[in-house]
Amino acid sequence: MRSTPPALPFDIEAIERELARLWQSAPMADRRNELALSRTSVLTLFVYAPDTSRADTARDLISRLSMHHPSRVVLLVASGQEPLEEPQISIQCNLGIAERYAPCYEQITITLPSDGMELLPSLLIPLALPDLPAFLWWLGPLPCHDRRFVAVARAVDRLIFDSLESSHPIADVIATRRLVQQVARSTAVSDLNWGRLGPWQETTARMFEIPHCRWALEAITRVDLRYGYARQRLTPNPTQALLYLGWMANRLGWRLASFEVDGNSWHLDLTAPGNRRLSWTIAAQPGEELFHGQLVHVSFVAEHNHETASFSIDLSGHDRATLRLRVHDPNHCVLEHAFHHHLLDLQRLLINELQEVTPDWLYEHALDEATAIAVEYRKLERQKEH
Repeated sequence: MRSTPPALPFDIEAIERELARLWQSAPMADRRNELALSRTSVLTLFVYAPDTSRADTARDLISRLSMHHPSRVVLLVASGQEPLEEPQISIQCNLGIAERYAPCYEQITITLPSDGMELLPSLLIPLALPDLPAFLWWLGPLPCHDRRFVAVARAVDRLIFDSLESSHPIADVIATRRLVQQVARSTAVSDLNWGRLGPWQETTARMFEIPHCRWALEAITRVDLRYGYARQRLTPNPTQALLYLGWMANRLGWRLASFEVDGNSWHLDLTAPGNRRLSWTIAAQPGEELFHGQLVHVSFVAEHNHETASFSIDLSGHDRATLRLRVHDPNHCVLEHAFHHHLLDLQRLLINELQEVTPDWLYEHALDEATAIAVEYRKLERQKEH
């Protein structure tokens, strides 16, 4: 027998009444600065923070995001305190970003019990602005193993999470794919970790678009991929590496043939169209916290008719990370190209995600391939246990 969800400790309609009162009482012009204050919303952004520290981070980011995507913002903060605080309701305006007007947005902060999962659908649905897309940005590990979370995800048009936050990466890849399938008819799911791969995908494509290197795409024999591992973390997070491999496998028709694990190194044999074989090595590379779970190196070797070419991409730097591309073609000519990797910036990632409501089919196909590898890894781990 299913238990009855706990009652909300406040009145949703009272929140709407208070917002209406604030708008009616707010002066719609700032005469001192000769600015018109504009009530603008293009979406509803729900933000779930599992603790007050992440909530503070979210507040700072929300203020900056509002310049690009003015919206109703509902910040949901998990708290173990009893009794829960009353909702905080305000209207925020960004002064000084335009010459004649300043966009204003509604901000609602609601504290929830630490295990308030069952409350969320009854908050998301009535607080979403009608006829506008609703987004849920979930901070912290995604509760993709919790059956109650399916109803939460179905209450919005797009769910945004970050698999870099995962505590159990392999299991979570598999569970995330299952969640994507369960909510496919109502909700698009996006992973900020997939967004970080954009520069890697662009650079990989650029390598093989070089006229005298196009032959190499169909002649890859070996790939070496490394991702960062901060030793203070309990476990490596290979999710980004799996999504990158999944993207290439889907685009090029590669299929997993065999799989071996040696500590934090994986050795995969894949079959390409025409029954061509190629080998992948995925390894965790010890490094600093900034690059934990991030791709830091990928190199390709292509061989055809006794010709060999090598390609490599490396991530380096600190405050401004840099991707560096190097190509050695059969004539031993060297091409080098470097550019800044801006997508380590969370604000940029979120701006991109809030521009789309429809599913990202490339991500979902890459996730399918990544899940197949994660399943094989789990099989190997279970065999070792027995």
